[in-house]
Amino acid sequence: MQIPSRKDRLPEVAVVTPVLNERQSIAEFCRRVRAASPDAELICVDNASTDGTAEFLAASPAIRLIRHERNLGYGASIRDGLAATTARKVVIIDADLEYPPEAIPDFVSALDRTPVVYGSRFLPSKPPEMPLLRRTGNRALSALFNLLFRQRTTDLYTGMKALHRDAVDVLDLKQDGFEHVVEMGAQLARSGFRIREIPVTYAPRTRGVSKMRHIPETLKYLRFVVRYRLVTDHRRNRCVREGQ
Repeated sequence: MQIPSRKDRLPEVAVVTPVLNERQSIAEFCRRVRAASPDAELICVDNASTDGTAEFLAASPAIRLIRHERNLGYGASIRDGLAATTARKVVIIDADLEYPPEAIPDFVSALDRTPVVYGSRFLPSKPPEMPLLRRTGNRALSALFNLLFRQRTTDLYTGMKALHRDAVDVLDLKQDGFEHVVEMGAQLARSGFRIREIPVTYAPRTRGVSKMRHIPETLKYLRFVVRYRLVTDHRRNRCVREGQ
């Protein structure tokens, strides 16, 4: 893996984007990101694409490209993207255009009020265009997370979120796959951050292939959310004992 050196001038805003075989959408995605937030540092983490995505990004000097020589997973891409920037505000967004790059300024502005912002597909008045089973499962998983970690999320598995540097600095992410969603949420909650949400429009992809396998990921979610809850309880009890 090669991570470009940091620029001398620290950026105010960075956009971190995990990428895997998105050649059909990546040009439009980058164009729309630049139009929405022209001063942002755009960091694309290519997870061993085989369709020419990485070559396209490498030919764009305005894009910071991190290349994985093999598929390390979605979580690994986000972890490396966060590690590659010192920006005060970081927006994470997928490259498949299911989430609108035009919403980036709204997330950046929201970070002036709160250090953690998730984009919820369920807050707009119109339900998101996704199968009923998937929609119901998404809401149920968010509700379980809320119960265990005292949060009020409606869309924990959102593909668009923003973190202030204060929140980025508490993270110690280890998970490589989609289970990183639970890991990040648990670490933020454990550190005392409240996950705030703003509405975000959602358009199911019309190009490329989804990388998530929902049933296996749901089973992993259940395992990891209980695991992180137990870890949190263990650490709290240890602190109480040591305090005594």
